[in-house]
Amino acid sequence: MHAVRLITARLTIAACPLDIARSLIKDRRGLKEIFGARLPPDWPSPELAEVLPLYVQELLHDPTTLGWGIWIALNTEQNVVVGDAGFKGHPDKDGTVEIGYGVAPVHQGRGYATEAVQALIVWAFAHTKVRRIVAECAPENTASIRVLTKLGFRTLPRGTDALRWELPRTTEFNAHPRSQRR
Repeated sequence: MHAVRLITARLTIAACPLDIARSLIKDRRGLKEIFGARLPPDWPSPELAEVLPLYVQELLHDPTTLGWGIWIALNTEQNVVVGDAGFKGHPDKDGTVEIGYGVAPVHQGRGYATEAVQALIVWAFAHTKVRRIVAECAPENTASIRVLTKLGFRTLPRGTDALRWELPRTTEFNAHPRSQRR
């Protein structure tokens, strides 16, 4: 399967292929050679590390998961990984996908999450089966709330301790990342 990359003003956001996902689990030291970029010392995050084995199994079972799972965000100019974003699987029968994201602590507060999430939203809505994108965050996660608010998400009624958000397909975006297949 071809690599899928989105290019924004500062970032290259790449769908995480099987070989890189396996390297993130097994030997982070060897990842620099495979990925070709510097890695922050605190990346992958514990949350990403927890889902990587499930993601590897999903890619092995269904290669079309590439793009509907983990994406890695790289500052193009500095050639350094700044974080990750992605979806929690293919769109469901109602056309809903859930998005998540994280930025390495050393790179937080620079707008990388907003830039990466916006690119992924545009990518997802380019697929006609996607009707809405949802997200979840803790009420005390003010940075995540700012990202979601900036991008036009609206809050949904709370059913759990987390805040739930949605972005319907009708929303328009200003930036359109260039997609590249290699």
